[in-house]
Amino acid sequence: MKKEKLITFFEYEIDAEGNETQVVREEVTIKKIPVGKFAELMLAVKKLPNLVMANITAEDLENVNAELMLTKLPVLVAGAQDEIFKLTSVASGITKKEIEQLDFEEFFQVVEAILEVNNIKAIIEQVKNLGKVLRKQAQ
Repeated sequence: MKKEKLITFFEYEIDAEGNETQVVREEVTIKKIPVGKFAELMLAVKKLPNLVMANITAEDLENVNAELMLTKLPVLVAGAQDEIFKLTSVASGITKKEIEQLDFEEFFQVVEAILEVNNIKAIIEQVKNLGKVLRKQAQ
């Protein structure tokens, strides 16, 4: 499993002859979220589950398509933008102000890198398993 991922953000410059050149604007390294950031991460995500559940179903997330991206995602982002940016900032190490300046493609590169580097799917499964163990212990 990767411990970090480098993301490169580009911009385009046009020279005197009108030729467009892609140049590196910034490079950001997304690293694994340390356990010590857990409290900060939880504070950033506090309101987010309710906002997501009010706008997007589990089925929607499993079947992401153009319609979802055009109809439900804008509503979610509008209602939860501040919380999404705070969470992304804590998880990525990029300031909230810098995140607000990213375009959609760059923003989703950051989110994808956070999920990939931190293996979020495996963590969710481990938490579920821990919950089962704790329930058995309580009985």
